[in-house]
Amino acid sequence: MVDHDASAPGVELTWRQAMGRVVGSLPFVERAYATIRFSILRPKLLSILDLLVPIEGRILDVGCGFGLFAGYFGQTAPNRSIVGIDPNARRVAIARRVAQKVGLTHHEFHVGDVRTAAISGLFDGAYILDVMHHIAAADQEPVLRKLYDKLLPGGRLVMKDVTTVPRSGLLFTEVLDRVMVGMNEELAYRHHLEWERILKGIGFRVRTVRVPDVLPYPHVVLSAEKR
Repeated sequence: MVDHDASAPGVELTWRQAMGRVVGSLPFVERAYATIRFSILRPKLLSILDLLVPIEGRILDVGCGFGLFAGYFGQTAPNRSIVGIDPNARRVAIARRVAQKVGLTHHEFHVGDVRTAAISGLFDGAYILDVMHHIAAADQEPVLRKLYDKLLPGGRLVMKDVTTVPRSGLLFTEVLDRVMVGMNEELAYRHHLEWERILKGIGFRVRTVRVPDVLPYPHVVLSAEKR
């Protein structure tokens, strides 16, 4: 059996190979976090997100963190040119190193808060994964309006978050969020129908998918296309 080099040009990566290359490019502590983060999303959910994010063009990654998903989505579709933004300078520096290590030299990462940062240019797509509920409730709709304005006509925003039902699932998620961010940060969860209403009011055409999990995360994915 021939063992193909997953990093060679033209070789199609499996989800496991793409994920493994990202995780292996991280420092030790962040590697453990990334393993947990990817295990929470699982192959089925990752595949749904991968299918929804435009397969090519300029893609905005909001709250890019360590560059986990920029690295993953960049490998599964190399014609994506991903621009990441995150307020944490250390995380952005790690994201840049990860992209270099997995050969995604055309990706960009910038330090900034999506609420206030000047984001240059327009985008074919954008994604925001488990970030919206970490943005204060009063700022959520303005952020989504800003993302709408940054998309080209027909561009797609992929938003993955958690919904508020069942209540047990929300409580499970909130406990884990509090472990990560402490007690002082506002967590602003919304029901998926409320997210739909906001996105449609902005002008998006919206499709919503609830993704069941063996763990009690109330995952929801919203695909919002700019008219």
